[in-house]
Amino acid sequence: MNAIAVTKLAVPLSPIRDVSLHIPEHCCYGIIGASGSGKSALLNAIAGLHGTQSPHIRMGTQSVNTTTAQIGIVSPRIQPPAHLTVHQLLVTHAALYGIAGSTLTTHYARAMRWCAIEPLASKYIRQLSLFDVRRVMLACALINRPALLLIDEPTVGLYAHEQHVMIDIIENLRDREMTIVIATRGDAPLESLFDMIGVLADGRIISELDAQQIRTLPRTIMIRTNDIPTAAFEYIITLDPSIVATRRNIVLTGTGVAALAQILQTLLHYNVHIFRIEPRNHPLSDLVNQSAMPHVLAKIYPPRNITSEIGDGPTSFMEQ
Repeated sequence: MNAIAVTKLAVPLSPIRDVSLHIPEHCCYGIIGASGSGKSALLNAIAGLHGTQSPHIRMGTQSVNTTTAQIGIVSPRIQPPAHLTVHQLLVTHAALYGIAGSTLTTHYARAMRWCAIEPLASKYIRQLSLFDVRRVMLACALINRPALLLIDEPTVGLYAHEQHVMIDIIENLRDREMTIVIATRGDAPLESLFDMIGVLADGRIISELDAQQIRTLPRTIMIRTNDIPTAAFEYIITLDPSIVATRRNIVLTGTGVAALAQILQTLLHYNVHIFRIEPRNHPLSDLVNQSAMPHVLAKIYPPRNITSEIGDGPTSFMEQ
């Protein structure tokens, strides 16, 4: 069992004062919150990095202090030694888990492949870009094939195309039978990764969204083109009443976003040049902005009511 249970957690010297959540096994859970809301402190507590292990956190039926070897963590605050090569860093990291011999070969090759960093093996850390360092640190976290992977701000500081590659890498990890928790301030389009989202504010989880609610978060997409022929224009505006179009711009909101593929096919059929497709909002960023009014957001997406303390056996949960 790789499910994570947190009950009434408080972390000293951080905003975290009363966090309760349940992350199902093999789920990808997003912790969304503004800067300073305590996302990193919460991830570090789950990883057992706060020194004193908390009895309020369990993986399955075990306290995290007995499961730290099954946990991998990636944070932009963790900087690798610049004088090592990528190969040396991963081998050194594997040694911390007692991985050696043929087992090391298997684990090493898998981590390199999953993070698409095979060509970087002989390069020194100081020679790498921020994006490459981020992938190498992810490989280090994966070297022992953890049951729980914690990722703090995976796309912060990356260019847009690098963000998309990182998202693809994490998307592939979702099929590797591990539980994944990602903390983000909502400034990148990570929502496609998540099975559940918890919004962190005021020292606690104030709202939770399930997969269906995540898929239906409000989105606005702008398509910029050259002149759209009349036949194409008339067809596009009939696809959904929420679509707003001119001869050069198409704006999709609400249910109209689902028509994006049909619109693109139509534009290509009529040889319309597409200059740009751009999001006009980030749904996760909108959630973070709404978290400034926790009582309002909690009414829209109420958090689950976790009714039991963590005892010696499995923790039970009740959803509202």
